[in-house]
Formats: sequence, C-alpha cells, structure tokens
Amino acid sequence: MLNRLLSILILASLALTSQARANPEPPANYDARVAAMAGVGVATTLNATGLFHNPAQLENVERLSVSMVLSSLLVNFEAPFAGAGSEVDSGIIYAPLMFVGGAFRLTDRVVTGVGAYVYTGFGGGFPNVDCLSFSGASACSDPDFSGRFEPSAQEVTLFIAELAIPIQFTVSDWLSLGFSLRLPWGRQQVVAHQDVANSNPDELFIGQAEQKLSGFGPPGFLLGVSLHPSPNWTIGLTYRTSTWVDMSGQTTVPPLFDGADAIVIDTRSRWNTPNMFRLGVAYRGRNERLTVSGELRIQLHGQSNREQVFELDSILAPNTRALFNWRDVFVGALGGEYWLTRGFALRAGGSVGNSATPPETITPFSPPPGIQFGAYGGFGIRAGIVDIDVAGGWGGGPAFVQESNGALCTDADSRTEGRGRNQTLTASGGCAGSYKVDSFVISVSASINLDRQVPEGVQVPE
Repeated sequence: MLNRLLSILILASLALTSQARANPEPPANYDARVAAMAGVGVATTLNATGLFHNPAQLENVERLSVSMVLSSLLVNFEAPFAGAGSEVDSGIIYAPLMFVGGAFRLTDRVVTGVGAYVYTGFGGGFPNVDCLSFSGASACSDPDFSGRFEPSAQEVTLFIAELAIPIQFTVSDWLSLGFSLRLPWGRQQVVAHQDVANSNPDELFIGQAEQKLSGFGPPGFLLGVSLHPSPNWTIGLTYRTSTWVDMSGQTTVPPLFDGADAIVIDTRSRWNTPNMFRLGVAYRGRNERLTVSGELRIQLHGQSNREQVFELDSILAPNTRALFNWRDVFVGALGGEYWLTRGFALRAGGSVGNSATPPETITPFSPPPGIQFGAYGGFGIRAGIVDIDVAGGWGGGPAFVQESNGALCTDADSRTEGRGRNQTLTASGGCAGSYKVDSFVISVSASINLDRQVPEGVQVPE
C-alpha cells in the first residue's frame, strides 16, 4: 500500500507539470511587430529576431541590429476537477516570454549573431480547488467524502529556453540562406495537492508533492530560405528540427504519517520539442508603406509528444508516465502593416489552428480539443535608428464538453500496468466536464538597426 500511495502521489505531481500546455508555442511571438501581425514573421522580419523566425531574413541587417522583447502570456483556464458541474476558474496565469539578441554583418554576403529566448512558457494554476473525484461532482456535496479538503492551489511552472547562433549567406539578389544552431535548456516545477486512489476506489488519499527538474538538451537546428521573385514579394521557408531536454532533479513528498520524514526521490525526465515547418509570403505595396503577409505553420507533435516518462530512483515508486498522444498542429495566420507617417505604423492580424490535445488525454491544464482562434493588433514608432513596437492579442476558442469519462479517468488500479520494477502508472485524463481557455498576449520590443538593408527595390519608411 505504501508504494502505491507514494508512486501515485508522485505521478499526480509529474502529470500536472508535463501537461501544462498541449500547444505550448503561441502563434504570436517575437518581436512586437510580428506579434501584432499574428506571428507572420518568416517572410517579414527585418531585425535580429530573424534568428528566431528565419535566419535567412538576417539579410536585412546592413551593419548591426540589436533587439530586446518582453512578451507576457496571460492565460485563464476553466476546467473540472470532479466531473461535469465542478468546473473551476483558474484566474489569470502569467508567463513571461523573453528575447534578447543581436546580429551583425561580417562580409557583404554573410551575417551572424547570437540570441536567447523562451519559446515555451507556462506558470500558475488553479488557486481554489477543494474537491477531487472520479465519480462525479455529486460526491463533493457529501461533507464526509474523503476527496474534500481545504481550498488548495495547483501550481505549475514550465519553460524551455534556447541559445541560438545564426549565420546567413546571400547567394544572389533573389536568394538568401540561413542556419541557426539551437542549444536548449528547460525547467519544470510543481506544488500540488492531488487525489491518490488506493485499493478502495470509494476512498481517496489527498496529499501534496513538490517537484523541481531542470537540464540541457542536444543541439537542434533551424534552416531558412528567403526568396525574392520580384522587388515587392518575399517568400520565406523554414524547417526546425526536433530536439529534447533531459531534466533531472528531485520530487519531494511530505510525510505520509505523523513522525515520518519527508520523502525525497531523485527524478529524471525528458521533454520533446517537435519538428516544425513554416511557409510565409509577404507583399509590399503602396510605395512600400503597406505590408501584407500570410503564413502556414505545421508542428509535428504527433511524432514527438506521445508521452512523457519519469524515472524515479526509488524501490518504492515505479516509473510513471503522462500519456499525451498529441496531434499535429496546423496554424494559418494573416497579418498586415501600414505606415501612416514615416514614423508611425498600425498593424493587425488573425490566426486559426487546431489544438494538439485529443479528448482522451485532456486535463485541466490543456487547451481544449478543437479549433483555436487568435486576433492581434498593435503599433510601431520609428525614431531614427530605434524602433519601439507594442502589440496585444487574444487567443482561444469555444468550450469543449467531454460528455463522459474516458478510459484514463478512473481509479489507479485501472491505470497500472506490469509488476514490480516493471510496473508503470499512467496519469489520469479525459474526465467529463467543460474545458475552456482564453489567452492574452502583451508584447513590447525595442530594436536598434544601423543602416537597415532590404532587397533591391524595396523601401522602408524613414
């Protein structure tokens, strides 16, 4: 019994962290100019943020470009913890997404640089969860139900950052190639109360676990192409390789009974990032004051994010896993920019894409299955060599209603496989109820661009 209680409590903690976001890369990202246009950056970037979107676009750097971006991701979840009718509002959850980088021209044909950024970020949780149940919300009305407890926070933090070193090579007036070496680092942390089923599914043990993991991963690559079939048109194409982050740390479980010591277990896990393709087309017209760009992004989560396995260094706790079975994500975006004066531009854009989450593995921390929409806008100010850009946006979609409990929404005995050290416990998911998420992005960026260069025939407002 002790090893069952301990291992499931640890599993609950790990599952909360690993499933923080099933589509963890928002479509609007660095810099604020790109964010205001719904993330259509693969054919439009003009500064150092090209090392994140498309290193071939660094062709636009004449001498030096330095950019700093702070994007704030604000998320509000609504989800059940005890079946339909038990939905809880998370309140606004804040996660910072930052970029700092620079690019400089080495020769007439070569640009290089360095940058660091957070591309997956999540923080916060549900502050007032007071009942956990697999049997439905009606159980929570019973004052003697063992799944009731004092309101408690389910707190999660997850982020993956990268150091990128790009190089761009101009082949001709109409073709540029780019390459970025990506060095990832990640951290995940959780403090959460969770239900722990024992051999009697009508009884629940409620406990708390704390987990801290961090680590590095092997290098990944970002390959980019920038084509200029005519002076007013740009076609951008990128391919990002998959990679992963191997994290290690500790999981701490408070004493399971009075007088006992807290249990600290060395823990290891791996977080995978998917292959990604981006194709964008940008047009500049009306004396180069107008830019319109469309983009398609494909993230191959179906290959990379089937599950996350946690190795626990304890004879009391077998390995555990969080089952994802995520789907590939397809996102389309359209954005535009218009310079009203030489120093002031307005921007707007929208996006539509599918969630990676399937109904059978949905959790309170997952974007609901189905279509997700986004609407963005902002403005830019140019003062000499300095660009100041501001953007804001919303992303979300209709609530998803899970009519009945899925195969993973049941007591732990049904989610246990194997025996002894070969035993594996799987996190719960797919529970009945209504799931909804709204996310908001606020982005501010500053860029210094010395003698910005653009393809022949294209003029940037002074």
